[in-house]
Amino acid sequence: MADRDGTGGGGGAGSGPGRAAPSSPAPSGDPPSAHAAPGARQAEAEQDAESPVSEPEPGASADADMELLRSLLSRTLGLGGDRAEPVLDELSLAGVSRFLKSERCKNIVCMVGAGISTSAGIPDFRSPGTGLYSNLQSYNLPYPEAIFEIGFFKKHPEPFFALARELYPGQFKPTVCHYFMRLLQDKGLLLRCYTQNIDTLERVAGLDPELLVEAHGTFFTSHCLRASCRQRYSLAWMRERIFSSLVPKCEKCQGLVKPDIVFFGENLPSRFFALLESDFEKVDLLLIMGTSLQVQPFASLISRVPTNTPRLLINKEKTGQSDPLMSLMGFGGMDFDSDKAYRDVAWLGDCDSGCLALAELLGWKEELEELVRREHAAIDAKGGDRVGGNLQKPRGDEDKDGGNPKKGLGDEGKAQSDPKKSLGGTAKAEKDPKKPQGGDKDKAQNDPGKSRGGSEDPPHSTGGTAQN
Repeated sequence: MADRDGTGGGGGAGSGPGRAAPSSPAPSGDPPSAHAAPGARQAEAEQDAESPVSEPEPGASADADMELLRSLLSRTLGLGGDRAEPVLDELSLAGVSRFLKSERCKNIVCMVGAGISTSAGIPDFRSPGTGLYSNLQSYNLPYPEAIFEIGFFKKHPEPFFALARELYPGQFKPTVCHYFMRLLQDKGLLLRCYTQNIDTLERVAGLDPELLVEAHGTFFTSHCLRASCRQRYSLAWMRERIFSSLVPKCEKCQGLVKPDIVFFGENLPSRFFALLESDFEKVDLLLIMGTSLQVQPFASLISRVPTNTPRLLINKEKTGQSDPLMSLMGFGGMDFDSDKAYRDVAWLGDCDSGCLALAELLGWKEELEELVRREHAAIDAKGGDRVGGNLQKPRGDEDKDGGNPKKGLGDEGKAQSDPKKSLGGTAKAEKDPKKPQGGDKDKAQNDPGKSRGGSEDPPHSTGGTAQN
């Protein structure tokens, strides 16, 4: 994102709120001559009184100043600018579905958060009462977020690894929402999925790692934290130590080993920054699901799409709306309700239900439900625990660049690249680092019509260089 140059760009700084000071009809000069004839003076006074510039309409100057500021920011920073022509025939889920089926929609980017995994039995982070941050009392933390802060982790790793035993990948199945993204991939419409989740369920659902950006990292691999070492370890290695109640230590240098998830205070993976520029220039439809859009820089991605790109939010509540100042200047976040809204649509409810509703409008509902049944049956047949242990064997040097899911995937990666192959053994092991919630989760997931959770917020981590 370009830096603001700090220029104000335009006058109006001295004008009062809502009304500009009257402008002079001419540059400063001599007043009307005292020697002018009385008739001439009267005619001149009448002309001044009738002049259209003598008293501007209230607020006219302020509006002009705002337009000048908006234009300046648009030119210099690539922000705001004129509103594009609407591409949706209706600001509704039905309107989005018609656009999605049209020839104009070829590249869809998904932005997803913890809400897409709650129906798998994994808690989100911020829901009052049920969210992860509401249930960490037993870990004696100074504040809930400390469990995911890199500084606290280096001094006190035990609470995180105790939590990891409860939330470890290999215990959960992808949701209807995950498989809806799989359908988008199978139909050649998915340009990229940007996920805040560290549960790896996107991979388990069969998303091609090339189409996946794990913005907040993954449990898939781990590294020694010592800069002079950085030894890489597999999911199986980390799993063995976590379930043995051991704090994982490097076999080479005895340094602390951490899963490659992004903690508060750490940088996001380079892959996130490498792909977002090109992806968000090409996107025809932005699909945002299960995130509160509170964590930066991930949340800022909604403003990087072209001005004519529709944005659909499937979430339990509206989020991502711009602050009043940014809205006043004509740019910023989502606009669902104002009389200027032209491209943003919010479908409120759990993510699974939203995806089923959209799939029905697209004529894909039966296909989606069959995909969920088939893939869940394959996971059940393999057995989650066994899969969890096998998943990382083919990884090779996949994570040498800090978590890039593209490299060294071996046979498991090939299987996921082919969406026609069932998920079976290798694909299933990547499950989520959040908390299972009872024994009915498998039953609920095997019936894709019965979704439970689905749209809260971006869990886990932010980027260290990012701003909250």
